[in-house]
Amino acid sequence: MADLIEMLRRLQDVDSKLYELRRLQEQKPLELEQFTQRLAEQEATAKAAEARLKALQLQHKEQEIELSTKEAHVKKLQLQLFQVKTNKEYAALQHEIEQGKADISVVEEQILNLLDAIEQAVKDHQAHVAQVAAQQAALRQHETRVTQELARLAEELAVLERQRQDMTPLVQRDALSVYERVLANREGLAMVPLVNDSCGGCHMVQPPQVVNEAHLKAKLVTCDSCNRILYVNNSEG
Repeated sequence: MADLIEMLRRLQDVDSKLYELRRLQEQKPLELEQFTQRLAEQEATAKAAEARLKALQLQHKEQEIELSTKEAHVKKLQLQLFQVKTNKEYAALQHEIEQGKADISVVEEQILNLLDAIEQAVKDHQAHVAQVAAQQAALRQHETRVTQELARLAEELAVLERQRQDMTPLVQRDALSVYERVLANREGLAMVPLVNDSCGGCHMVQPPQVVNEAHLKAKLVTCDSCNRILYVNNSEG
């Protein structure tokens, strides 16, 4: 029985490495998904910045057209000053010209503000485009690194799986059945040491009888709480 327990311990060492490598194998694609998600978010931000820039440029074009229209109207009114025949008509035209000039000033101020906004929008868009390019480069590098890491993990897994295949026929069928059932239910940790008379998996204190049986190594002993197989480290007697 002591030999069986030792064999199960060795098998647990292999299985612990297998579970860890498989966990890493599943985690790598998730890392790529996170990079891809960040890239998509930055692309969306860059697209929004581009849309804002185009909207401002369109407003600027519309304001320039409005300015030209108002300036042409004022010039037309100024020409009409030479055609009026009464002071009343002259004063009315003069008032309309002054109002037109005031309107022109307002539009000119709006255009200046738009030019400032466009300048800032160009800088914002360029910054977002640069961020997208940097994230794309980072994603490509990460894809290469993940591909290499997955290849390495696959090689290590293949070696460990061959080791497991060589070991399992050496374990009694009934004991292996118990071990593998616990292994599946406890996420790759079926066999744990007693630590200060407590289960090394769930940390529950074990009854004296369970502790004594684990020390005797006459049969497989399991934790009353988590059902993991218990063993005693040599260093602990």
